[in-house]
Amino acid sequence: MYRSTWEELRKCQACQAHAPVSMRAKNELIPVTSAWPFQKWGMNIVGPFPPASRGVRFLLVVIDYFTKWIEAKPLACISGKQVKKFVWEHIVCRFGLPLYIITDNGQQFAGNPFAEWCEELHINQIFTSVAHPQANGQVERANRSLVEGIKMRLEKYGGSWVDELPHVLWAHRTMPKTSNGETPFSLVYGTEAVIPAEIGIPSHRLQVQVTDNDEELRTNLDLLEERREITVIRESRYKKEMAKYYNAKVKTQQYKEGEYVLRSNEVSRALPLGKMSPKWEGPYIIKKVIGNGSYILQQLDGTELVRAWNGVHLRKCYM
Repeated sequence: MYRSTWEELRKCQACQAHAPVSMRAKNELIPVTSAWPFQKWGMNIVGPFPPASRGVRFLLVVIDYFTKWIEAKPLACISGKQVKKFVWEHIVCRFGLPLYIITDNGQQFAGNPFAEWCEELHINQIFTSVAHPQANGQVERANRSLVEGIKMRLEKYGGSWVDELPHVLWAHRTMPKTSNGETPFSLVYGTEAVIPAEIGIPSHRLQVQVTDNDEELRTNLDLLEERREITVIRESRYKKEMAKYYNAKVKTQQYKEGEYVLRSNEVSRALPLGKMSPKWEGPYIIKKVIGNGSYILQQLDGTELVRAWNGVHLRKCYM
């Protein structure tokens, strides 16, 4: 009798719709890796910032998953045409055609002309689940690093955030990364950059003869592939340990095809009553399990939702 009563109670639609939203991780961490430099890039939009010269308010950012090299460009507004131009000028013309570009589901990335252009060049677009930026964590961390760096320089020097951007990019490119112990600059060019600090305090590289310097550069380039291979090993070890720590706290929640679920209103933005709106809406049916905690949903009438949704924004629905 207790069991049957409990079964009926948890089917209460109002109770399910207003149930609290748990932010506890439901899926294990699966690190994103790259086999070689410039193979896989993460791209995202940061902003809006305070308007600067020429009305720029946004920052279009890309980061290479292997070398951690960042490219960024301030823009007044971001369209698919501008994204296409940015990728051509800042990735293709400098580092060659990428195999993958990871983005969110913004129309600038998912729509034409950018999507059509990527298909023509055989660039594979990978879209993260809706409202789940953790799936493109590399660029999210890069965004945070850029914003924090800009804020600190503005606090110290004042001026415009656009003027401080090159300084922050330089710092990021010449700073060793925790995951592999190398600087993005060295993994891209095969040698470390000469930094301003070496001007005031004479360093070996500034004192060495030109012929010796050329020989050292050749040696560094000869060893570059070996350094990159070591970087892969270090990165793999670091991400494995990070995943082990993260996954120990995960309470796995997986759904099967055909199951009923509710979707978080905070994610779908279906909040007509503001604070009085239910926290969950639906029900939906799990149409397809994509993997890595992502699902394709459909409405009860069979209409399929356009994008994939991550399980962290879903809740089992009892009918």
